[in-house]
Amino acid sequence: MADDQTGDLRFFISLIEAGSLTAAARSLGSSPAAISRHLARLEKRLGSTLVIRNTRHFAPSETGRVYYENALGIVAEIDQLESEIAAAAHAPRGSLNVGAPVEIGRYQIAPFIEAFSLKHPQINISLAVAAEGLHNFSDCLDVILRLGMPDEAGAVVTRLASTTRVLCASPSYLARRGVPASPKDLLDHDCLCLVRNKTMTLLNKWVIGDGMDTDIVSIKPRLSTTSAEILHDWILSGQGIGYKLLCDVHKDLENGQLIRVLPNMRGETIDLYAVQPTRQHARASVQAFLRELKPYIQNLGFFYL
Repeated sequence: MADDQTGDLRFFISLIEAGSLTAAARSLGSSPAAISRHLARLEKRLGSTLVIRNTRHFAPSETGRVYYENALGIVAEIDQLESEIAAAAHAPRGSLNVGAPVEIGRYQIAPFIEAFSLKHPQINISLAVAAEGLHNFSDCLDVILRLGMPDEAGAVVTRLASTTRVLCASPSYLARRGVPASPKDLLDHDCLCLVRNKTMTLLNKWVIGDGMDTDIVSIKPRLSTTSAEILHDWILSGQGIGYKLLCDVHKDLENGQLIRVLPNMRGETIDLYAVQPTRQHARASVQAFLRELKPYIQNLGFFYL
């Protein structure tokens, strides 16, 4: 359809919906005389009177009514087609390399990527998991998901959500050793700690509070590991009490495989960030990934703003 024909359809729709030449002129930013000339040209081209008009009356003729109703459908289809073409032209595509901590990557990010890839089949996605803090942009990653404030210079940082650390243990351990009644009681229990990679620093300062008072308990662990997954397994098997991210253990707490220790207290709050090198910030695939990941994470029920 020629541009002038499409324009005529839109013109006639505006004219009929305005209800008069004067009103149409105002809505189209023209003059009544120009609107009258446009209508006359259209009627001459079609060879039919489209509008019955005089000083007191303005209404579409029978032919004009049919033309108007069909014009509405044709213009709507054109607009829909153009919208779909524009969306397809800007659809995210290409490769997307995502880095994440092992446990969050496996249990939260991997399921999201499955759903995201079905929605965006033009994107080829790779998920790299590693112990927290080991990923960096020399690994050719487009987005790194990181717990705690990142320190990469020149990066674009987006806070996605927050979680908290909680004390937890298996029912078998608590049945065998008893339930701590206060933070200081942890010193008499078998506790399990993480060790920071590379430096082998023991993460044994457990911050525990009830909103009013906060204790920092220095744990002497019976077992420690650099792996959050191994620590999780040890807690499940009854080896002791762990200090875990709620997002890692919420399902075990819900199904009774683990029990909150000191349930009225919580540990430190940990933020989850997405880190991007500046050069990737405007990529459509990166923006689509983060735009859809944020509500997904927050709607899981254990991350919170």
